[in-house]
Amino acid sequence: MALLHFLLVSVLICEVLGTDAAVFTVQNKCKETIWPGIVTGEGRPQLNSGGLTLNPGQFVHINAPTGWSGRFWARTGCTFDPSGKGKCITGDCGGVLNCAGAAGVPPVSLAEFTLNSPMDFYDVSLVDGYNLPISVIPFRGTGDKCKAVKCVSDLNQKCPIELQQVENGKVVACRSACLAFNKPEFCCTGYFGSPATCKPSEFSKIFKESCPMAYSYAYDDQTKQVAFYIFTHCFNQFPMGIIHFHLLLVLISVLGTDAAVLTLENRCKNAVWPGILAGSGKPLLNNGGIALKPGERIDINAPPGWSGRLWGRTGCQFDPSGKGKCITGDCGGVLNCEGAGGEPPVSLAEFTLDSPMDFYDVSLVDGYNLPMTIIPSGGTGDKCKEVTCVSDLNQKCPKELQMVDNGKVVGCKSACVAFNKPEYCCSGEFGIPEKCPPTEFSKIFKESCPMSYSDAYDDLTSTFTCKGANYVIRFC
Repeated sequence: MALLHFLLVSVLICEVLGTDAAVFTVQNKCKETIWPGIVTGEGRPQLNSGGLTLNPGQFVHINAPTGWSGRFWARTGCTFDPSGKGKCITGDCGGVLNCAGAAGVPPVSLAEFTLNSPMDFYDVSLVDGYNLPISVIPFRGTGDKCKAVKCVSDLNQKCPIELQQVENGKVVACRSACLAFNKPEFCCTGYFGSPATCKPSEFSKIFKESCPMAYSYAYDDQTKQVAFYIFTHCFNQFPMGIIHFHLLLVLISVLGTDAAVLTLENRCKNAVWPGILAGSGKPLLNNGGIALKPGERIDINAPPGWSGRLWGRTGCQFDPSGKGKCITGDCGGVLNCEGAGGEPPVSLAEFTLDSPMDFYDVSLVDGYNLPMTIIPSGGTGDKCKEVTCVSDLNQKCPKELQMVDNGKVVGCKSACVAFNKPEYCCSGEFGIPEKCPPTEFSKIFKESCPMSYSDAYDDLTSTFTCKGANYVIRFC
């Protein structure tokens, strides 16, 4: 259900953009990280510097201007240094993260677009070979051929031996016959440079049988699609993910009420590195840490009875091994927190699921570093509602609570963290609600974020409950 929220967001984007632009949603449903590449048609603007990184479950929205044309593909097995230089096993575009006009080295599965000509033309192409399942899903378009185009069969498992690209004993891609043999009859060149003389080959037929909606060779035009408006693009390793909206329904029916989907979403202007700490005896989710660029989000499945907290780290720098440091929320100098909590001050989203209701809150008891919102979806209950803390407390933070980096307030400490006194930490003789009332400092937090925990005993206005919900945790 959490993903239905995304669908609503997409509809709003459509209405704002009108017909003058298309939104591409690039989504990774593979088990491994992929590095999508983008190359534009001649004279067309480059999108997203030509490259990005998507962890499993993540997706990103990219706006394309009127008349844009180009192609998308996914790179696999990439390693890049902090400067963005490196190499990919498939789809490499010159050894850089941001392809910046360079195309992917075949074999690669392609999604191709020509917008507003006057219709939008799009297809999935295996003319340059195959490396990953891929789907294109138009959204809110019109036209008889405005439909999802999918190639979800794993061609690497069916690839003839003479077309295989092998890495460490594993077939990682399947070359086209043109690429493998470089002969006119396979490349549709020379005498074979017309539809009348360049017929499907034994090899292109294998591609066509596996992915009947995709281009299998140069003159396979009957499968090209036309549509209007918005396109959702999906790299997909699972057949149930072939249609974006229906994917949501299928996932929900599989997950049922036995698991909750936590969707982490970065609405900040800068990258955020969410950290996750599980409760005692509960499984660690996503190795305890991830990176989210602006606009990215990721879905994480939490098992029945899970409890824990999530927070956003800021100003992080990590080397390729995942070691480094964050300005706020650091968890021991690693990307994957692996059971370590975030160093205060941090804004927290806290969950206890299936107890028997889901209990959740936004807590500023450990201080504040980022705006945070929890949005339940599909749940029931009188207190099943959105919890927001969107005020920028760093701008209102009392001087004695400020955490400053390079002259800028990057976090606002709680009075407990700042002064470490029992009356602020609700400890010792102040360890009961009657002895630990709100302080002048916690009142500042409460006024700015009235739905959030501002001190240890702020339960009445700050704890929320749902039954059978999924949750979006939004940063900024």
